[in-house]
Amino acid sequence: MTNFNDNYLLSLETEFNVSYPKINSATYKSLVNYASDLDLSIQRWYRYKEGYSIKLVDQILNKYNVKQGDLIVDPFCGSGSTLLQAKINKCDSIGFEINPFSAFLAKVKTQDYKQQDIAMFVKEVSALKKVKSKQKVNIPKISTIGQLFNRDALFYLLSLKEKIDQIKNKRVSDLLKLAWLGILEESSNYRKAGNGLKIRKTIKKTIRDKEYVEDLFFKAISNIQNDLNFAVATSNNGNISVIEDTCFNLNKYTKKNSIKGVIFSPPYANCFDYTEIYKVELWMGSFVKEYPDLKVLRKKGIRSHLNGYKIDSNIAVGSVPELGALVVELSSKKLWDKRIPKMIEAYFNDMFRSMTEIYNGLKKGGFCVIIVSNSAYGGVIVPTDLLLAKFAKHLGFNVSSIEIARNIITSSQQYKETEKYRRYLRESIIYLEKN
Repeated sequence: MTNFNDNYLLSLETEFNVSYPKINSATYKSLVNYASDLDLSIQRWYRYKEGYSIKLVDQILNKYNVKQGDLIVDPFCGSGSTLLQAKINKCDSIGFEINPFSAFLAKVKTQDYKQQDIAMFVKEVSALKKVKSKQKVNIPKISTIGQLFNRDALFYLLSLKEKIDQIKNKRVSDLLKLAWLGILEESSNYRKAGNGLKIRKTIKKTIRDKEYVEDLFFKAISNIQNDLNFAVATSNNGNISVIEDTCFNLNKYTKKNSIKGVIFSPPYANCFDYTEIYKVELWMGSFVKEYPDLKVLRKKGIRSHLNGYKIDSNIAVGSVPELGALVVELSSKKLWDKRIPKMIEAYFNDMFRSMTEIYNGLKKGGFCVIIVSNSAYGGVIVPTDLLLAKFAKHLGFNVSSIEIARNIITSSQQYKETEKYRRYLRESIIYLEKN
């Protein structure tokens, strides 16, 4: 038996009001999953797999009686779901995002559009229909480019991008670039899977050539065009900012005690490197141009993975002694990478730092809602929801509740080792209030 699992999980959970759903399915549909938004205006412009539904954001805003002009912050804004719903609800919002591709996505979805942009968009689409593949184009320096795309598809994609980059109306150019970015995965011989890309098993059945890519692109264009009236109608609803900076610097962009609410889903402690998962978009979209650019990005982010940075955190665990016990337990296990205990330590160090910034920025009576997943290594549960709640309590937050949104699936080996503790393998929503 694992000492941490036996000695700490139940005692941690009994400190808080934890509510479980009345369902036993491992991965039932939930608003913490972006899939429910795939038919919604603007949200469907790009399928951001780590995103959550704007319907969840709307529920949270209503729960806390958020009003027009209130300031909402998302310290890890990703695709901008929090910011988009805040805009629809006529709130001001600020999002922080260090991944330039994700920041671009959030900006395009939430910026204001004018009626004349629609006419210009239609005009530029007509011009794009005449684009022919060029052989002399700037090919990204990513080493696997030859495997990622068929040759004719690659040259057509890059020829489209060159034309889009020449469009003078920045809002229209951004929209068309987003449509282009949105088809890259489906145009590729590889797909996103886990912590990176995997070759498609059905690659021989579908020929991802120039004609296939062209059809994908103009279907994506059609979706955006159909949503532009909605985008125009919701313009000027609030002041929206997407800041390409770490939320560690939140106090540089907001006044102390000025924020009504914070809603976010941070990177999970699952060793996933999002610069690796979105490397096709980063390279093809010219958000990174050289390999050192990736290293810079990795150093800015929450230390939730093992790539590109030195794990040298020496966290003080006095406020959450269970975290120290967790790291000791993990260090005693035979893990697939010996750096994992230090990564977990570094991850919570960064999360605690972020939560401290959030607490100081919130006004009295403000709220913070965190959507996060637990994980497991070597049969040891990493109860991220409970450890974050414990630190929040230490900061002075009232931990109103922890709602279990859905269970998660682990590897077959982890499943056997953690079967007794399956209830802790979950994605949760933590509700915090500043007294």
